[in-house]
Amino acid sequence: MSVPKINLCLFLLMMLSCSKEPITQVNEEVNLPIEEPETFNYTSASKYNLNIVYFIPKDVPNRIDSHKRLSEVFLHGQEFFKKNMKDYGFGEKTFNLLEDKDKNRVKIIYVEGKQNTSEYPYSGGAGKVMDEINTYFTANPNEKSSDHIIVIMPVKDIDFPNVPFYGIGRWCFALDYDEMDVKYFGGTSKLSTNATKWIGGLLHELGHGLNLPHNSQKVSDHQNITKGTALMGGGNYTYGSTPTFLTEASCAILNNNQVFNNVDNDFYSGATAQIKSIQGSFENEALIISGTFNSDIPVNYIGFYNDPTDDNADYDAVTWASPVNNNSFNITMPISEFYKKGDTEYILRLRMCHVNGDISTFTYSYKFVDNIPVIVFGDKNYLDSSTWEIVYYSSQEDKGGEGTNGLASQIIDGDDFTYWHSCWINCSASYPHTLVVDTNETITAKGFSFLQRNGSRKVKDVEILVSSDNNEWESKGDFTLKNINTIHHIDLAEETSFRYFKIIVKSAFDGQQFAALAEVKCF
Repeated sequence: MSVPKINLCLFLLMMLSCSKEPITQVNEEVNLPIEEPETFNYTSASKYNLNIVYFIPKDVPNRIDSHKRLSEVFLHGQEFFKKNMKDYGFGEKTFNLLEDKDKNRVKIIYVEGKQNTSEYPYSGGAGKVMDEINTYFTANPNEKSSDHIIVIMPVKDIDFPNVPFYGIGRWCFALDYDEMDVKYFGGTSKLSTNATKWIGGLLHELGHGLNLPHNSQKVSDHQNITKGTALMGGGNYTYGSTPTFLTEASCAILNNNQVFNNVDNDFYSGATAQIKSIQGSFENEALIISGTFNSDIPVNYIGFYNDPTDDNADYDAVTWASPVNNNSFNITMPISEFYKKGDTEYILRLRMCHVNGDISTFTYSYKFVDNIPVIVFGDKNYLDSSTWEIVYYSSQEDKGGEGTNGLASQIIDGDDFTYWHSCWINCSASYPHTLVVDTNETITAKGFSFLQRNGSRKVKDVEILVSSDNNEWESKGDFTLKNINTIHHIDLAEETSFRYFKIIVKSAFDGQQFAALAEVKCF
């Protein structure tokens, strides 16, 4: 019988597979050393550091070399902030980072999202991202280093990003893509214009996350080759390509910021201020504002923001800033520094910088008429209201208990912090809302002053009526109040004598059925 031939290699393989001895395979890949993840030694001299979170949706991978590129972006921004702070005399202060100085890297916290990018859109997506990051910090409390968080989300297509890109309180959002690199600054290619737009945009939004509002450069700043465009104005389109800077008003806010300091203060603990007096005038081609205030937490700087109201944005608010001396302020603002004059309405915002990082904001209205500012705010000689009383109200909110707001009598109590509120708990009072005041004597007034509640439900349209007997009434006209949180005035057509006055509230700026007022005065 013939014996089948067995391939020698197959025979040897069969024999080896039955062997009891372990087989050592020769494989070059197995013998290659396994690459260990790079480790970093992050340190900071400060207790509070900016939290940088890289949030990765399920359908978008971490962009190429993100840690290296973004570390360089933030270190570049750190130097930019430091230079501007130093130029205004605040010292070499900038936002603190946990950093490995030897490897030129900053700490970035990578968090994997639970859903795809479409679930975190520009409109409405930030809340979902914040919820997931807060869950991460709850599970890893030692990872959070301050109250300030910037979230960066990678995108597939930089020409069609649809992710959050804005500031919300002390949070802010930006994006990342593979070519987002400071090495592209300064050119004219699409890579360069994208670097300016998206890196400048990141630092602009970071400004919001560091408590900064929008503001613009003065005329002379724009003409100054060392300044140019304010970062918190249009600087997100100029950073890295043409001169860009921070205004002094921005730096005054940053000076008290939690992550710009290395002291263990109780930041953002709450602060209140009250304007005691304010005067405005136009002299020697300049707008001059002066006044005094009280505050429970010291104020070391005030920013003055002049915002034209001919648009719905505040990017064009021209600013000044001044240190505080004995709770008083005085600023001179030449109108040659304004871009918009003619016949333009303005809102003036005074932003008081408390040393704990909080900001108290007071708003006033004025306008340019034929290129000249007309001041319509300032102190008046108010009539004594100590004997006034409310004799009628259509509704008030009285369910809050002793010491709370809502009572009609609080519009004449002389306290700027209390307010009347139309009924809203277990009731549905709607417009018009009516209040009647008895001055308990015949008074002669040139006008009325209104202080809105410093919050929601600001009153828009009112009618003012007067009476000598609380029976027959004379209307003095319909008026539109200002959507601001400081006292403003309504002049009557002529001086009028009366004992009673009636305020009929007809609408609110928020369009809701509720109304609130802090004070009503006569002058």
